[in-house]
Amino acid sequence: MAFRLCRTGMMTIAWIMVLPCLLILIGAVVPVIPWFRIYALGVVPNHTSWLFLWGIVALLIGLLANSLFKSRAAIALVATAVVTILATTLVMLHLLYVAQVNGARINVVRALELREVRDGARPDESRVYSRPGGEDLWLDIYHPAQSRPGALSPVLIAVHGGGFFQGSRSSGAANQRWFADHGWTVISIDYRLARDDRPTWNLATRDVQCALAWTAANAAAMHIDLDRVTLSGGSAGGSLAMAAAYLANAKRADPECGPAIPHIAAVVAKAPLIDVIGSWYYSSELRDEQRSYLTRYIGGSPRDYPERYAAIDLRQFQFPSNPPTLILGGASDPLLSPEAGSDFVRRANAAGLVVDQILFPYSGHDFNTTYNSITNQAMRQIIAQFIVDHGAGPKLPELTFAD
Repeated sequence: MAFRLCRTGMMTIAWIMVLPCLLILIGAVVPVIPWFRIYALGVVPNHTSWLFLWGIVALLIGLLANSLFKSRAAIALVATAVVTILATTLVMLHLLYVAQVNGARINVVRALELREVRDGARPDESRVYSRPGGEDLWLDIYHPAQSRPGALSPVLIAVHGGGFFQGSRSSGAANQRWFADHGWTVISIDYRLARDDRPTWNLATRDVQCALAWTAANAAAMHIDLDRVTLSGGSAGGSLAMAAAYLANAKRADPECGPAIPHIAAVVAKAPLIDVIGSWYYSSELRDEQRSYLTRYIGGSPRDYPERYAAIDLRQFQFPSNPPTLILGGASDPLLSPEAGSDFVRRANAAGLVVDQILFPYSGHDFNTTYNSITNQAMRQIIAQFIVDHGAGPKLPELTFAD
């Protein structure tokens, strides 16, 4: 009796491990189940290695149980585990392929780490860069770990996401430290967040421009090269980074921010909001959530404020002076349409601008929240190489971006 109880307990644990893994994989590969697919599209890119590991453990338990006491339940467990392992392997290979063709080398073992991108890193210093209306706006500075004596370092300015109404400059701290460790001075900024009584559609981009002006004014003290400035951001921050960079290079930045705003050498945006009106009407489970974000940020719907929506539509910012731009996203993003990014790339390329897009399969909006996930390892290396390829990276001959 004790033996059977032990065997039943092991089988139960194995089923609890493997069945959710298989369902999550199905939800990401065939994203047709409303709401559940959103969860699956977040888990799979961030924890694929764990799904594979749990499938292996369940398979071993099923094989052991079947060898000790053959049963249909044990055979079914083995079959389910095998299907899970095969499905996970295909998904993992696809993600690794996207990384490899874009020049990234992935450490699959390290992908088992559960550390998140916001954890385990602190800036070297924090400063107030602007006080609009008496509100202190802070930035964090991460000094480069690798630099030659007397040499100026490139600078990477990061703008956080959060739907324009939440989030902070520390949300990607671990990634900021990674770039500092590879030769960049990283400046991660806050900006005015939208409230129900204060839309910031005409304020947040100005804050990013003022952070650029502060960077220019303090360049000598920080030993940074203003010819190698990259603006980056995720989601809402990606939109602000693109807008601020394009306006800066077109000499249309807010003059009240300061006498000098640096020329931007490259822009990197993860899942940016590009087609604002299209996003309002984007049909998905998160449409109401997205509309609440836009209402806070802009003040109302496209019908209420058509001029505001037109003013921040990034498709209107395609100036000849735009810097090379890299757009990254999830191929199945339920919040923002990946096709809006693809359409932006087509328009920009047709106008002779350098804009690239990379979409990660089986991925939603938050596809790189785990620091050493396959997707985040790939993103860090792809972004670093893109910046270097366009002349805005560290000038260190021994530098390598592989984790």
